[in-house]
Amino acid sequence: MMTEEILVELRKVENLPACDDGRAMAHEFLKSCVSALQSRNPANFNARFENYVHHQVQCDKCNEV
Repeated sequence: MMTEEILVELRKVENLPACDDGRAMAHEFLKSCVSALQSRNPANFNARFENYVHHQVQCDKCNEV
């Protein structure tokens, strides 16, 4: 069974080239992946992904790395 811990191990958020807020959003996105798999409802998954992408495009710190 896919768990949050497995997803986090697959993609180390702390190694992500982003600011602290971007990393936090990426972590929330990964958590929503687990929720989407378990509930079969992608609503949170899609919203969290869109939030992360929007932040990354707008954030000067994320664009520096």
